[in-house]
Amino acid sequence: MVDIFYGIYHRRLTEIGSNYSLERVDRIHNMLGRLIDAGDVRDLWRQLPINASGSFRVVAVDGGVRELELRDGSALIIARAIAVNNVGEEPVKDVIVNWVPVFTPVIKWVLLSLIEDEVALKAVEGGKYEFLLMDGSLYAKITALIHELILTKGFLDLYYIPEVVKALEALYNLLERAREMNVKVVFVSKDSKLKIYKDYILFKAIKGLILDDAPFVNVDKGLLDILNRGIDWYSIVWIRNYRNKLISLAKGYNGAHRDLIRMGIRVLLSQSISDVTLLEELAKMQGIRRGLTRKLLIGAMDAYLNYKSLTQIDNLLRFIRDRVEDSAGLRVVDDYGEISIEDELSKIRNVLTNFPRILMTYVKFHSDDAPMALEIPYYDWPMFNHSVPPKLFYDKTDIGDYLGMLMSMYRDPIHYNKLLWLAHEYANFSESQFLEYAIAAVSKLKVPTKRRFGMAFNMDLNPRIDNAQDYID
Repeated sequence: MVDIFYGIYHRRLTEIGSNYSLERVDRIHNMLGRLIDAGDVRDLWRQLPINASGSFRVVAVDGGVRELELRDGSALIIARAIAVNNVGEEPVKDVIVNWVPVFTPVIKWVLLSLIEDEVALKAVEGGKYEFLLMDGSLYAKITALIHELILTKGFLDLYYIPEVVKALEALYNLLERAREMNVKVVFVSKDSKLKIYKDYILFKAIKGLILDDAPFVNVDKGLLDILNRGIDWYSIVWIRNYRNKLISLAKGYNGAHRDLIRMGIRVLLSQSISDVTLLEELAKMQGIRRGLTRKLLIGAMDAYLNYKSLTQIDNLLRFIRDRVEDSAGLRVVDDYGEISIEDELSKIRNVLTNFPRILMTYVKFHSDDAPMALEIPYYDWPMFNHSVPPKLFYDKTDIGDYLGMLMSMYRDPIHYNKLLWLAHEYANFSESQFLEYAIAAVSKLKVPTKRRFGMAFNMDLNPRIDNAQDYID
């Protein structure tokens, strides 16, 4: 069918192009450079001394997930994952097919996380590999799972608390088993939206500028406390109280560096500027074409958990208990399976007590690359161990072997890792593949899909029922 909307779309696109000011972007980038200078973090990037050499036995894991919504509000979730390797072994692959009584987006990513970790565990236990590559952010994954256990994003999410617990335990078991098998794990994020380094750099810069004004401006201790939390946590601007105080600071500060501080706070509050934006600017300033940032050791630095005193595991479990109890009640009503509340809490306690810290860095293998995030589990200190600051630069750990392995698999900015790219190509659902899965589900299970799904493919995807009365009964 001819696209009768394209002409309107093209006009709207032209309007956006003329209204969107590139000068604003340049202005922000110039300001970032001044703040970086003020924050004395110009040594954050280091030249990359590692060259690709040697051979490495590596397995890489990625997954894909889709949902088939049914007419009664339930859904069929299909999640699949594959582990591919460079030693000639048969890939490890598996598929989860779950019927869920109600559809919520959370069950998709929880089941995807679960199948990826289970496939990775099978590959690791084969005893063939030195390295395990996982796609995505380890910090984002563990934090999202913990948040799902305490934050009621949607009432229907309560159905799937046991699946969240299972995914949390699967992630921990994978890391522990890899440790036992002497397999080095690294999570790779090519398009990271994290703001961990951004918070550290900008809050440190703003604090330094304010202290520089201190002989002439009265510095409030409460303000310094907020800035210190911004340096240590991620991300305090999500806390309304702190966000409002930062806005007040931007409006009312009258020290010598007031313009720079106001712009710095504006950038801090902007969620469109991430680590990658900041680190790219810093790399340009330093003339870094191929480089590695200083390594940051991450613990339980989540701003919400700290603000609510939930980095104490007993306090956190008290919050989680309510969600587990609510989930148990909903599941019984819908005959979705009974759960033991105490067993679920015991599993969570074990994971939270022992989950390792994370060593994080960004790397550029090519001048045209955006910084790529690497996250490595650091087993010496648990994530919720308060004897160590929640965020700490920790440069003494050598990760040269990780870098050598990653460089040996680098091709270009698109194919940043040959194995991860291959795993993605296998695991990601194409539209034609998913249609085939949907047709098979309708035929096999005799389930009616939502009409909009059939309309999307211009097909009748309702089951053929020989005896309609039997179906109604």
